[in-house]
Amino acid sequence: MRRTDHPVLVFWRVLRANPLTLFGFVLVTLICVVALIVVVAPHVLVPYGPTQETGPIYSPPSWAHPFGTDGLSFDVYSNVMLALPLDLGLGISVAGVSLLIGGALGLLAGFYDTAGKLGSALSVSVMRVTDIFLSFPSLILALAITRVLGISIVNVAIAIMITWWPYYVRLVRGEVLSVKHLPYVTAARAAGVTENRILLRHVLRNVTEPLIVYFTLDIGTVLVTYSTIAYIGVASKYPGPVPEWGSMMAYYQSSAPISSYPWLVLAPGAAVFVTVIAFSLLGDGLRDILDPRTRRAFVRSAAHEPPAESASLPVAAVGSSGADAGGDGRVGTPDPGGGA
Repeated sequence: MRRTDHPVLVFWRVLRANPLTLFGFVLVTLICVVALIVVVAPHVLVPYGPTQETGPIYSPPSWAHPFGTDGLSFDVYSNVMLALPLDLGLGISVAGVSLLIGGALGLLAGFYDTAGKLGSALSVSVMRVTDIFLSFPSLILALAITRVLGISIVNVAIAIMITWWPYYVRLVRGEVLSVKHLPYVTAARAAGVTENRILLRHVLRNVTEPLIVYFTLDIGTVLVTYSTIAYIGVASKYPGPVPEWGSMMAYYQSSAPISSYPWLVLAPGAAVFVTVIAFSLLGDGLRDILDPRTRRAFVRSAAHEPPAESASLPVAAVGSSGADAGGDGRVGTPDPGGGA
């Protein structure tokens, strides 16, 4: 493998070629690092506790309070930062669990979907259950499940997971159906490779790339869904020991006029927007990074490989010089005048 083919160099090359992807990658990295710091050492970035009174009420943004204060004199910046680990963790965990459940079911339903065998009945059963879940709007179904389970952060996360896995079933099953009949899978089966090994070694590896892209984009979608449920008032409440962006927006909108204190709603709203746009930009960039054709194109451009037409010119030139030198026939065209 050449030095320019190294995966890290290719990854960096694609990021440099797409400024928005590079911006999304840097932003996602920054968000994750900040969330980790807030969990491990909150005093480094968070000056106040979630329910700690600071004194002034409805104070506009300033150096002491970057996002101002609310009607209870709570520091809005501190609560926005304290809500970051919760919202980011919910987005990653809900999308991750849905990926595992839906991906496994889609993998089995697609690979073992063979007419006249038991796998066909399994595939039909999985897809009919999936269709039932997909027939309901995911937000409405999540709200209904939350009302049954009870209002809490954990119950809302479980409700979203229950409504989220069918999308991964559809995605993975479609990818598996398009891969399992390709020539290399047929060749592996003809060579005596077991079905389970073909599934894990050949099929699963080739459906991983679109799954990673969809999962990255899905984190932002889950975050918006949870914030919407919290905004309605079915999830966590604000103020409380664990702030959340959606509940913060709902509380600030109902407790104070937005026209007079716009920074109260803009702060958590901007946090949701920045987080979602960061993962969206990163997901779009991963589509290029994980595409083999795109990787090869960037490797060629980095290596400065000449086109086919120009690559033949030096050979012709060497052949000419070889003919002038005596035409030994090894390089270029032999000298017609050179005899025995």
